[in-house]
Amino acid sequence: MPLYKRLFKSLYSPKYIAASRLLGIGKTIQYLFILSFILCLPSCLSVFIHLTAGSSPAKAIESILPSLAANEEFTRQMLFIYIPVVLLFYYILLSFGLFLKAAVFAGIGLFLISFLSKRGEYRHLFRLSTHALTLSVFVTVLIDWANWTFPYAYAADWLIVTIMLYLSIRWLPHATR
Repeated sequence: MPLYKRLFKSLYSPKYIAASRLLGIGKTIQYLFILSFILCLPSCLSVFIHLTAGSSPAKAIESILPSLAANEEFTRQMLFIYIPVVLLFYYILLSFGLFLKAAVFAGIGLFLISFLSKRGEYRHLFRLSTHALTLSVFVTVLIDWANWTFPYAYAADWLIVTIMLYLSIRWLPHATR
């Protein structure tokens, strides 16, 4: 199944998320990297909009790093190196965060599996939790683009993923006795 169909079906279908446990680990890792790229887009776009909106890049960097403001010409020349490096580091950090989040939710899924007496292993739950992250990532991106903030955003994020994981675990086969 193409990636865009997997993204779309993971937004609304716990049955498809449960079926995604049979995908290979390579496709799951690719899916996590795509999710982290989608999560990185609002920040990257806001950086480029901020730098091209007429505000001086030197003043923006001066407010962040006052020690670099001493040599303004050097700062302007190096700006085209700093920004891609920082954005690449941000993407790598987001990817690591999503991998860690998927691993934590796979551990939570182990408790849900034993509670619901379903059959599954950690490797299946890692794939399920990866696809359960999709709705949370898209909600986060929409909130970032709308420039909204609200309290308990992380709790709501984790609640969305937990509910999607719970609903998808319900579609797994029962454990044999």
